[in-house]
Amino acid sequence: MSEEVEEHGIRINIKGTFHAPKKNEVMYNSEMVVNRSLVLCALAAYYESGLCTNSQVRCLDALGATGVSGLAWAKHFPKVDVVINDQSPAATERITSNAATNNLQVNITSEDVSVLLHQRPFDFVFLDCYGSSVHYLDAAFRNAPKHSMLAITSTDDSALYGKATDVTLRNYGGYVVKTSYAKELAARLVLGSVVRAAAKSNKGVEVVCCVALKSFITVMVRVLRGPAAANTCVRKIRRVIHCCVCEDRAFYPETVYPLEEPYSLLSCDCRSKSAGKLAVELGPVWCDEIFDANFCQAMLTQANNLQLSHKVISLLQTIVSEGKCKGEPGPDESVGGDKENTVSGMAEHTSAQTEKEEDDEEGEEEEKEGSQHQPCHSLEEDNDGERSPKRMKMDHPRLKSPAFYFNLHRHSPKGHDLGKINRVVDYLQRAHHKASRTHFDPEAIRTDCTLREFTRLLLEFSQTQN
Repeated sequence: MSEEVEEHGIRINIKGTFHAPKKNEVMYNSEMVVNRSLVLCALAAYYESGLCTNSQVRCLDALGATGVSGLAWAKHFPKVDVVINDQSPAATERITSNAATNNLQVNITSEDVSVLLHQRPFDFVFLDCYGSSVHYLDAAFRNAPKHSMLAITSTDDSALYGKATDVTLRNYGGYVVKTSYAKELAARLVLGSVVRAAAKSNKGVEVVCCVALKSFITVMVRVLRGPAAANTCVRKIRRVIHCCVCEDRAFYPETVYPLEEPYSLLSCDCRSKSAGKLAVELGPVWCDEIFDANFCQAMLTQANNLQLSHKVISLLQTIVSEGKCKGEPGPDESVGGDKENTVSGMAEHTSAQTEKEEDDEEGEEEEKEGSQHQPCHSLEEDNDGERSPKRMKMDHPRLKSPAFYFNLHRHSPKGHDLGKINRVVDYLQRAHHKASRTHFDPEAIRTDCTLREFTRLLLEFSQTQN
């Protein structure tokens, strides 16, 4: 392996580095290039947004290792104040050497991360953790200024994907199992811990982007100050009821009273077909938005300006499409995706869209008020003439980007060929449902359909294909 690599225009000496941290050694992981590119785009979008309350954006690469992230920030944004920290003396020496090689002036410290975050406020913090990130969250929010940003990376797959349940409970205070939507469930589990840590310092968060790939989970949040914001965010941490048979899922409503029929939250009828306990409670996890479509669009713009790799741009295109998760498409719109990397029609009339969303929310609130006095467990007839329990009315607002997604291989009708996934997305949109590809799973679709509606529409679509 070459002793020097170039990343984002920065030459880095990686001689003697390791993929995993070892005592008195420096870590460099080439598989995390995409993650560092996304964080670079996030900093660029934040810098251009003008949301920073300080005259100069103060950036911290908290776990610097070779310093590749912080040095890239200093090269592309000379006006920001960059601090690169690493407690290891060997890493500090390597950062100093790499900064001299690239003729860059940055502040280099060798403090404990939690101590440094308690000592000084920063407007943009990148926690690139090897393992769990929860150990630094309390310190990260202690001095976080208003509208500051945190990019938090976690790599503890065994805990986040349910392989080590004791570690999951200890670090994240929740329970997860292996599911077809495990990546988003893990990301929402991390966000639950982030929100609780922020609330301890009377702060709330606004989630702007969330990425989960094979080797990492990264969440990016904007800090909102005040106990009101903290209270609002904490109420959005809820449990999920998950059917172990068909993998239908639903968030529990916000209530302090026990539910008499929790299975009524699900759209499936597995309970009526089989005896015993067929569902488990997962979480608690974050139940609100995990994308800010405008911020993700700004990240995509910056990625094009920085001329980043095609892989990063394709990923951001999918995330933008996922964050908007549109309904019926226009003639020139694309559904995006990892396999079709062109997304056209991204420039929208934001004001008109905002007015339409406000009207939709008002209509949903009126419908919700009118349905409060209806019985929760009344019966309705399905397409086969069978009577099944009516789903319980949910109290949380409809999300712009629906929570979770459905894997086509898991839920497609047996013996039916669905063809290209983008055609399925287009069919769902024309059926007046929100639908898009998702970066969490290239063979899945994010949609506001229930599982019962989704399987019915897939069957109809497969019949139209034959």
